[in-house]
Amino acid sequence: MPATIVLSAYPGRSTPGGRELALSIGVAVPQRRVEVTDLVSVIEAVAAFGRDVQAANPAASFEVSTRVVAGRKPRGFDAADKVDAFGERAFLRSDVDQSALHRRLVDPAAAVDGARAPEAAQ
Repeated sequence: MPATIVLSAYPGRSTPGGRELALSIGVAVPQRRVEVTDLVSVIEAVAAFGRDVQAANPAASFEVSTRVVAGRKPRGFDAADKVDAFGERAFLRSDVDQSALHRRLVDPAAAVDGARAPEAAQ
């Protein structure tokens, strides 16, 4: 039975102690709704979305979050999510400074005609 998940990309960075993320209320972040049937399809969806966000935001550092919004979670979803098995942190970088937390990410669905995101929010 398929489930619908929402993937969201949040600016952040990897640090020696873990990670820092910018979670802001009222600020739009790139999102994508995807139907999944198993853990492999979640991993594939996270990777594809992350690559698309990265292409629209060169040099950005961000984490992808997964949230089930409809249907049943695939078997093992919570355990896999708890150990970061979906690859959500694959797009976090350690070579960026704190300004990475203030970057506004362009949604790849909104990037038209090859438009790219500015290096930092204005």
